[in-house]
Amino acid sequence: MKRTIFALLCSTCLASQLQVAFQGLVDGLAKRYGYAMQIAWKSNIEEFTVAAGQHAITGRAVTAEDTFAFGSGTKPYTAVLLLKLAAEGKLELDRPAAYYVDPILKRTNSTSMVQLFGSTASKVTVRHLLRMQSGLADFDVKGFDDALLKQGGSVHSPVEFLHAAAQQSPVFLCSPGNCTSYTSTNYVLAGYVALGATNPTADWQSLDQTQIFPDPASPKYKKCTFADSGRLNTTLDIPGTAGSFLKRVQIYSQDASILGWTCGNLIAPAGSAAEFFYDLLIAKSIIPAEMVDKMQDFAPLNVGWAKGMIQYGTGLMIQQSSWNATEPPVLGSWGSYVGHGGDTYGFLSESGVLSEFNASFSATANEEHLGPFVKNVMVCNMIKLAAKVLLDKDVFLKCGIRPFPEEIAV
Repeated sequence: MKRTIFALLCSTCLASQLQVAFQGLVDGLAKRYGYAMQIAWKSNIEEFTVAAGQHAITGRAVTAEDTFAFGSGTKPYTAVLLLKLAAEGKLELDRPAAYYVDPILKRTNSTSMVQLFGSTASKVTVRHLLRMQSGLADFDVKGFDDALLKQGGSVHSPVEFLHAAAQQSPVFLCSPGNCTSYTSTNYVLAGYVALGATNPTADWQSLDQTQIFPDPASPKYKKCTFADSGRLNTTLDIPGTAGSFLKRVQIYSQDASILGWTCGNLIAPAGSAAEFFYDLLIAKSIIPAEMVDKMQDFAPLNVGWAKGMIQYGTGLMIQQSSWNATEPPVLGSWGSYVGHGGDTYGFLSESGVLSEFNASFSATANEEHLGPFVKNVMVCNMIKLAAKVLLDKDVFLKCGIRPFPEEIAV
């Protein structure tokens, strides 16, 4: 009995040390870089969120309850939505995506997937979309992104994003199923699949992306929203900063439709994202466990952006936070994790699970100019601290904005 009580007290001690260590990390980074940020952690021992930095307009301190934009961190939620619908018998993953998408495109835009992308589009299945294996080009290019932000006060239908992808050359980087190529186009189409499978006569803004959450939902999900349209600052607490140091644009008052609907419209506190990944990948309480396991059938990206640097499953990535690791990243090596990253106007995010600790995490910051900041600085140093505090292990991870200098001073 005494040994059991001691173990419980020791666990609590370690937990409090971890929160203190993480708070020191974000405080130091906020002071050095000037960003607002959060790190959330959830395990079977504890859960907490640490925050640092200031609100860019009011100057108040950032709190654990504040919401940030997660960008492509939305994709796991969209994948889970389609898998949930498949588990309920409302859609078939190996059916051509056009079966669900075309009725909506024809009704709202007098077009179809084949008319937009060519005859090859008829071979794209729902599963191809979720696994980044459609071969479709990405709309996410500088010209389109810049134009979209300039018109940020207007509502932008997801069809605009599909037309932007259709204007790329080539439209298909490979035949469907023959490569793994990251493109947000897949996840805009996935939104139309979900809508077509549930309410094909409805408007795109009527899709209920929150239906994936348990009922009754955890309190952690209460501030988790999927912003389709309307001013961002109705749900976004912390303004973001887009652009370079020479030309900055505040992301706060634009219309939420610039986020790209089901490929990037999650707005939440980091604690909500950590809760989601714990429920999905550790507790396996959101969709059937066998589906969760199949989500983690990974293949390296082998065409286009981040080729050889990321492994992709079904709405999930294997990422590596350390510069001194091999590519593609391998689970079980220090610094690696299963989850998803996000890079949108004014924000970066990384969320997932760390098998060494049987814990989930989420890290986010209100900047996107220094692309590696959240993954290679925040998450990398977070893992080092967790290893030291929880396991008394000194792990060598090369953390920093760039591979050199070797370490980041925090």
